[in-house]
Amino acid sequence: MKVISIANQKGGCGKTTTAINLGASLALKGHRVLIIDLDPQSHASFGLGIKTEQLDRSMYNVLTSVDTKRRRLQDIILNIWDKLHLAPGHILLSTIEQELRSEEDAISTIYRAIDLLTASYDFVIIDCPPSLGFLTFNALRASHLLIVPLQCCSLSLMGVGKLINMVELIQLKLQRAPKVKGLVTMYDKRTKYAKHMIQEINMYFKDNIFDTIIRVNITLREAAAHGLPAIKFDKHSAGAKDYAALSEEIIVDARKLFLDNFYQEAEDFMSEMRNKLKIQKFSFMAPEAGNVYVVGDFNHWKADDCSRLEPQPDGIWEKRMALKPGTYKYKFIVDGEWIHDPRNSKSVPNDFGGVDSLLTI
Repeated sequence: MKVISIANQKGGCGKTTTAINLGASLALKGHRVLIIDLDPQSHASFGLGIKTEQLDRSMYNVLTSVDTKRRRLQDIILNIWDKLHLAPGHILLSTIEQELRSEEDAISTIYRAIDLLTASYDFVIIDCPPSLGFLTFNALRASHLLIVPLQCCSLSLMGVGKLINMVELIQLKLQRAPKVKGLVTMYDKRTKYAKHMIQEINMYFKDNIFDTIIRVNITLREAAAHGLPAIKFDKHSAGAKDYAALSEEIIVDARKLFLDNFYQEAEDFMSEMRNKLKIQKFSFMAPEAGNVYVVGDFNHWKADDCSRLEPQPDGIWEKRMALKPGTYKYKFIVDGEWIHDPRNSKSVPNDFGGVDSLLTI
């Protein structure tokens, strides 16, 4: 599950339009999508045909500290259509920061709510309010990716620095933070100013910007007014096509994130194992031997390819094994003969009347 926040403190830059149309495009490609409307104005809910004033459950109930009003995230989710679901917003979200001010780890409230979801989603898209307050910080804490919609005007870039500072603060506190990518919206190719602003935006975000550009398109507004995403209102419109292209980029990014996480988790596991295990070298002088094995408590006394020592040019056979700290009994098997380690003075009697070498790590 990839969690995506869409945020910019500047209003009117396409946050809600992006949340609705990106979510719908991903759903129509067969992905299960949950849109979380975190804006007290609830525009994402309205843009999907939901009148939040008629609801008795919303994201407010997920976040509230009042026990009698609190609900699980899955209990407030509405089915918009197959594979597209909505956690609606509500005007009461404007009171949440005051409610949770004294709560421990309040910035992780949304993160915990998503983590406890019993339903399975491929993408969770969070539509943030046009501010850099508590709700936006909560969304960023829960996210893998932050999309910053940028209208082709100078004001779009003015608040981005503060948004990036929030991401850096999360990185400092948690040692993880969402990846940040810019998205150019409301682009009018007929104006020189729009082309100039794209250059400015590209200079600011460098490689962290989507190739897709969302063009100015009246269909996006008309569709929202009808409570529909553009791809349902007019699938041939420029807006529908642009968000379909953006969804393809998101899918590719999600696959890359999955691989990055897989390799990081594998590296973390190997690092943990390296810290827990010690490398022990076994050696035995037998220049005329055909095979030498080391067997003991650490390998269930099995002589196989994993326990066979490797011959060295000087007649010594060697084998390195990664072992957990502890005490082990062991022996060498040289051409079928069991021999205790002549280089190790520590030994214990065994049940067969002989002795086993003793190793403590």
